[in-house]
Amino acid sequence: MNKKILIGFLVLLSILSISSQAQESSHSPYSRFGVGDLNNQYSSYFNALGGGVSAVYSSKHINNSNPATYTAFKPNSFLFSTGGSFNALRISNNNLSHTDNITSLSHIILGCRLNSKTFASAGLVPYSSIGYNLSNYDYANNANLIYTGNGGLSKVYFGGAYLLAKNLSVGANASYIFGGLNRSKRLEFNDEAFFNSRSNSLTNITGVKYDIGALYTAEINDQDNFTLAFTTSNSADLQASRNTLSETFAYNGILEVVKDTSLNYYEKGTAVLPKHMQLGFTYKKDKKWLFVLDYLSQDWSDYRLLGESDSLKNSVRISSGLEYTPEFNSISNFWKRCKYRFGVSLNKTPLDINNTQIEDKNISIGIGIPVKKNNTIYDLSVVIGQRGTLLNNLIQEEYIQLSLSVSFDGIWFVERKYD
Repeated sequence: MNKKILIGFLVLLSILSISSQAQESSHSPYSRFGVGDLNNQYSSYFNALGGGVSAVYSSKHINNSNPATYTAFKPNSFLFSTGGSFNALRISNNNLSHTDNITSLSHIILGCRLNSKTFASAGLVPYSSIGYNLSNYDYANNANLIYTGNGGLSKVYFGGAYLLAKNLSVGANASYIFGGLNRSKRLEFNDEAFFNSRSNSLTNITGVKYDIGALYTAEINDQDNFTLAFTTSNSADLQASRNTLSETFAYNGILEVVKDTSLNYYEKGTAVLPKHMQLGFTYKKDKKWLFVLDYLSQDWSDYRLLGESDSLKNSVRISSGLEYTPEFNSISNFWKRCKYRFGVSLNKTPLDINNTQIEDKNISIGIGIPVKKNNTIYDLSVVIGQRGTLLNNLIQEEYIQLSLSVSFDGIWFVERKYD
């Protein structure tokens, strides 16, 4: 690994930090609440295992959901990973349905071993995203009500891990969270005798959030071992500011002509992102099988944005996954070296609408394709799921997510033998 790759990563990270604020990665009406849709996982490797990966301890993948896992990095190894995803979404209520899709960059991260005890990782990953366009007709006033939103939050993280003992490690991530949440409301009359009205708000959020983790591994025999993991975070008080502009307007052809400004208000305060607690377990058998079980809870009832709670509830996610490698060191058969994955996940989201807590259920499959020639792994995953329900006048979403991640294992801190 040379300095050019490291400099290139830092430059690309800076560019993506700026461009990520404008990237829309959600088309869901449910992203209207809180800080939007939360992006719990970024890599197709983790997606294929159901997303519950706090105890997954891999020398070939960077697992920033638990910084203690960085101690898996091998000597002189420099890991670099990036990827993207394609999401197809069908949104339905009791009367209508709509299909949409979106493609987005998922992550750019790196990790390395500094010495026999100390390990590090850094990168840019999404935190949340907003993207919706809702309309309703008000028959009493003969007008259209239109709600739109876009934007989201990203995080740049820097993390480290320390090997306390042969089987015990701890780690921490410091994440700088930043981004803008854009929300707009419009009232458009069909009677030209009335002026239309619109209200736009832009909320900017910046601040630091911390995550800590611990990991314990134990060998049962030469072929089998298990791993236990625990992660948690602080309840982060981030800086928040919001500018709200309300106006009346009329159409002149397709142009909107402002008639009056009824409100132009700027406010500053805090955004409280709640702490989480995550427990994980993995069991490896015969160097062929990997079983994953994970539990995550987060206190979203503590969420506040400039004093507003959005009536969110505590969320719970239970995930499980299975990975099978027929023969990891096979020379003659390429497909025997591939890793085949399956996962399931049940998530009670923070959203509580019409006295119904919204659930998100999905199953996933995937494959890991190793390319020994250039020390690269291509991970592909397909996640099929459903969020919401048609009961109680709610919205149901059916989605398919296709993801591809590329992980490259380079060489770090190797001195030149010849000049």
